[in-house]
Amino acid sequence: MGEIELIPDLVTDTISYLLSLDFPGFVRVFWFFLIFDLPRYFLSDLYIFFDTLFSNNKAEADDGFILQLRHNPPLISIIIPVLNEQDTIAWTIRSLQEQSYTNLQLIIVDDGSTDDTHKICQQLAKQENITSLRFSTRAGKSAALNYGLKFAKGEFVVFVDSDTTFDRHSIYELMKTFADPTVGGVSGNLRVRNGNLNVLTNLQQIEYLFTISIGRRIRSRFGILPIISGAFGGFRRELISLETMGGHEPGPGNDSDLAIRVRKKGYQIVFQPNAVCLTNVPDKLMSLVRQRSRWDRNLVKNRLRKHKDVFNPFSKNFKFIDLITFIDSLFFSAVISSIAVFYLIDLALNFTQILPVLLFINFCLYFSAEVVELFIAAYLNQSARDLKLIFYLLIFNPYKLILKFVRIGSYLQELFFHYSYRDQFAPIKVRERMIRW
Repeated sequence: MGEIELIPDLVTDTISYLLSLDFPGFVRVFWFFLIFDLPRYFLSDLYIFFDTLFSNNKAEADDGFILQLRHNPPLISIIIPVLNEQDTIAWTIRSLQEQSYTNLQLIIVDDGSTDDTHKICQQLAKQENITSLRFSTRAGKSAALNYGLKFAKGEFVVFVDSDTTFDRHSIYELMKTFADPTVGGVSGNLRVRNGNLNVLTNLQQIEYLFTISIGRRIRSRFGILPIISGAFGGFRRELISLETMGGHEPGPGNDSDLAIRVRKKGYQIVFQPNAVCLTNVPDKLMSLVRQRSRWDRNLVKNRLRKHKDVFNPFSKNFKFIDLITFIDSLFFSAVISSIAVFYLIDLALNFTQILPVLLFINFCLYFSAEVVELFIAAYLNQSARDLKLIFYLLIFNPYKLILKFVRIGSYLQELFFHYSYRDQFAPIKVRERMIRW
């Protein structure tokens, strides 16, 4: 009987507590949500919603470039590094072959696969516009991308993952963005293919909607997008060729590093929401933790060490917009995560008696904000089926909290132990060649 009465008692206690608070008291108790998350949810989402609602497609204004894309499209070299993807590589190639944009050179680089991937790639290479390359032993993703660049003939280069598939007009939509000559790189809109597999993949669906479909759209609008996903991103070849930039450096984190180097050349990195692709996400918790640890460690390596000159106003590479980009990236990842942990400690130490009530109110605040965000994401993506994810919002905040702890741990690993140089994502011989920043 006591368990049945627990929820009504919690609701009653919550209402009573809220009614007893004056405004300063409310701010004192819920300061983290009010200061850090409410502006992010409310102001940024409103901005992107109305901006999308009332703005025109700027790329379409350049009729000459659009006409060229339709009637005399420039060659695009698409480089697909692959490692033991016998179950997915054929689907990826088929998806690219079915694109409405047809002037494509497909370059598959097998990074020493030990399954039947190489045989499948050899069969695929019998098609006229497909080249299949292979390392006999694993050399790492960066080496595979650089090897593909040697054979790239296109005016533009697109990097994609070998488990990714694309909407039929995705390459065309990506290319439209290059109508602006100041754009050096374009990030596609990643969606989750295996989202319905289990609870964890459904939570990642929500995360991708919020951080990519909305978050990158906002950062792109303000000119502070710091990354192009390695799963689907395009560049002007002249900017990233082996001759002009030296290609990808050995080791993980090459996608964010390449985007930063293009920004330093004075070009924009932008997001194209209509260039949609589907990718698989980890379906087990430890696989997700390893993936995110790798991503988080690379943020420290690339932002704080390798490209620290962005913070130096006397550096030849200094640009104020790049400084804002780095500050934004570090603040919303490292700083916010640390403050969130501090907030939980604050509640536990100073409001022990009513901690369940405060956690329940925080849950209601975040759930309400995220429901609104989910509706906005569904509107922006023109995808009503995304609304079915609303039930997973009930456990989305515990999921985010776990990732915050993973993030903090990864930052500390990298700051004090340079753990990215021991990451088994890269082969031993690659780790030995990695430049120590």
